[in-house]
Amino acid sequence: MVSLLSSLNMTANTLSVNEKAISVVSHNVANMNTVGYHKQRANLVTRNIAGAIGNNVANQVRANGGVKIANIMRYNDVYLSNYYRTQLSEQSKLQQQLDGLGDLASILDDLEGTGIDKALSKFYEALNNLNEYPSSSTARINFIETTKTLASTMNAKYEMLQQNTTAALGDGETEESLKNSKIYMQYSVLNNKLEELAKVNKALQTTQTGTLEANNLLDQRDLLLNDIAEFTNITVEEKENGSVNVYSGNYALVKGSVVKSELKLQTAKDYCESQNPPILYPDDWKGENAVVSLVNPETGEVNVGNANSAFTSGTLGGLLHFATDFGDGENGINAGTVMNGLNTLCQTIADVFNNLNTRKGAYCIDPNDTEKLIASDPANLIFIGPNGDGTGITAGNIQINPDLLTDDGCWKIACAFFDDPANFDVNAVGNAANVKDMLATRNEKNAALDGQSIEGYYTGLVGKVAAAGSNIKSLFDTQSEVLDSIQSKIKDATGVDLNEELVDLVKYQTAYSAAAQVFNTCNSCLDTLMGLGR
Repeated sequence: MVSLLSSLNMTANTLSVNEKAISVVSHNVANMNTVGYHKQRANLVTRNIAGAIGNNVANQVRANGGVKIANIMRYNDVYLSNYYRTQLSEQSKLQQQLDGLGDLASILDDLEGTGIDKALSKFYEALNNLNEYPSSSTARINFIETTKTLASTMNAKYEMLQQNTTAALGDGETEESLKNSKIYMQYSVLNNKLEELAKVNKALQTTQTGTLEANNLLDQRDLLLNDIAEFTNITVEEKENGSVNVYSGNYALVKGSVVKSELKLQTAKDYCESQNPPILYPDDWKGENAVVSLVNPETGEVNVGNANSAFTSGTLGGLLHFATDFGDGENGINAGTVMNGLNTLCQTIADVFNNLNTRKGAYCIDPNDTEKLIASDPANLIFIGPNGDGTGITAGNIQINPDLLTDDGCWKIACAFFDDPANFDVNAVGNAANVKDMLATRNEKNAALDGQSIEGYYTGLVGKVAAAGSNIKSLFDTQSEVLDSIQSKIKDATGVDLNEELVDLVKYQTAYSAAAQVFNTCNSCLDTLMGLGR
């Protein structure tokens, strides 16, 4: 009777165990298309219901209580998961750089004929016309108009570049621009992800490992780690209970159930003013428009004042180090370096043409007697900057000298030139020697432009943007292939295979059916024995 009851207990337990194992298979099949799901399997072991069994066979038999579930194993490859996150972070950075370079290419695009290349071409065409008709007021006015167009085109392109940078990081000064920037949204989402991870860590710390609940939490944890890796480069340290510590560079972001450092975003100006002693903005500031600090969310204590250098990858890394020239734009090309290039070009153009128009030996037509020449005045600048002279010129502030736009302003263009005062002819209003020298700058190499001509320098700048874009596109495509390969391997290692699940289902169902038959047989025998006892 005792053995019969023992058998009933054993088979009842076996039914329960196989029923739970079948539910694990069902859980796998139900989630086979769930993003981030790792297949699970019930590990079955012998159920021992007695103490030390020694070497006695009878004792060993009595000690065995059938089967039990030791744990629910979750398939995972830690190395592949960490490697995937590293590569995912790098791809996110490349995506930001690719988008940024695409924006730069669009801004500099001259296909519609409204760009700098076209403006420079029109400028030199007008000079060529002036070379042919140096005493013509029409030719002079046309040259002045193309000069005005060149300056305004530079202004417009520079403003577009600034807007592009502002859209990414704010303008560096106003809180409003920062809150409307891409990085503001990114940092806000990342802070939320860190909070979510801390909560999952806390749940893992209080959940028994090797259970469906714990495994589902681990899936949530890994999805959050992948999300965080898209924002920045991270290092993950896993504990025995499944909770993780997360670092960016050398800085702890999350430790177990506690967020050690949340991100605080400031304008560059606010950051500079908050320092002790304050940093003079922008004169003494060499950094991005936005500054990310790491702050203890509980105490408000600043762990790292300027943590921009910690974000070397991910979306944040791509944004922080692409929008300004102080970052590490691929191949040295980013929004900031393009703006610097245009600034150099504009200052050089101003220096070259201002010097030629005001140099000794250059002569203008006398506006009071257009049949006579007079020496060019040092004030006869063609281009001016914010100081009203030829200094401090950038692509954003270059403008034509307003004196040239007056009624007699066209006569202030010095077309004539005499290198020997003895050869000066006051009546030589058709002399175009100075214009010829201006026209020659189209092909002349200039040391300030790295030994290139004015047009060549700009063409080279556009070429660098195109080359960098092509290079980043190639790197991005390669990175995508790497990620696809890693994902495929992770899927092979952790994904649900219907054939495997079918095999397990048949196995557990067969065991369940066999246990059910044994249970029914034992139950019938017990009924018979109970009947005989009446």
